[in-house]
Amino acid sequence: MAWLRLILDSDREHAGCLTDLLERFGAASISFPDPGGRAPRADDGRGETTRISALLHEDVDLDTLLVCLRGRPGAERIRQHRLEVLEDGEEAGGSREGYGTLRYGGKMCIRPVWCGPPADGDDTLMLEPGLVFGSGAHATTALCLDWLAGHDLAGQRVIDYGCGSGVLALSALRLGAEHAWAVDTDPLALEVSRRNAERNCLLPRITIGHPDAMARPRADILLANLHLDPLRELAATFAGLLLPEGAVVLSGLLATQVAGCLAVYETWFTMHSPIYRREWALVQGEKRPPNRHRQQRPGN
Repeated sequence: MAWLRLILDSDREHAGCLTDLLERFGAASISFPDPGGRAPRADDGRGETTRISALLHEDVDLDTLLVCLRGRPGAERIRQHRLEVLEDGEEAGGSREGYGTLRYGGKMCIRPVWCGPPADGDDTLMLEPGLVFGSGAHATTALCLDWLAGHDLAGQRVIDYGCGSGVLALSALRLGAEHAWAVDTDPLALEVSRRNAERNCLLPRITIGHPDAMARPRADILLANLHLDPLRELAATFAGLLLPEGAVVLSGLLATQVAGCLAVYETWFTMHSPIYRREWALVQGEKRPPNRHRQQRPGN
């Protein structure tokens, strides 16, 4: 079958609402390739460019999708868009341009499959960027990877909920975790996670599957790089998947959405100060013992 790749240039502030809409139209994957490193003109006044690349099924209703995109808040910030047709056998993940070796926390690096290993001895993970979300380049993924690289994961059991490429689960294993679960509702994400686990010889230490088809693990750490709405909806589920005092690490949030997320998670978790990177945020906390859960506020 043929695939369609829709590429949008917008600004970072409005990238979240645009990706939400693309997901609702059944985008098989969404990635954030480098738009080319060209700074906007000084008189542009619209800030730094974020490129959104969405892989769509050939039967998507493009006319409706484009009308909806133009009707979204922030649509005036769409600087340009183009559509490409990918026939069978073409690389759905897109161009290799803009992808390189990325480093986190001074002890972890992620490299595309076409790049050679680094000269130093950092733990290295090989990925095929662009097919599903999770190349390590986006700020929300980088926040999670820096968090992992900054913690002792020896013997830990880690859940990557909404795993995409499996980058967080596989990185945790590279950094010493005992076992990881890569969980996603997208069959393509599960397939890519499995391929990346095989590529890195980590398949024996990872469980990959749909949340409804897996035995419920009990983990020390749960990471979720999602949008605000699913993070809020899954708060109680995440609490049930963690051991007492287990760590929850959440990203995919705009800085303006932190308060709304914390208001829900404080029912089950002791939450700490957010970590910010540009307009994005990571929030973290530890699960409270059952007798210390707070009464959830009305409306949450």
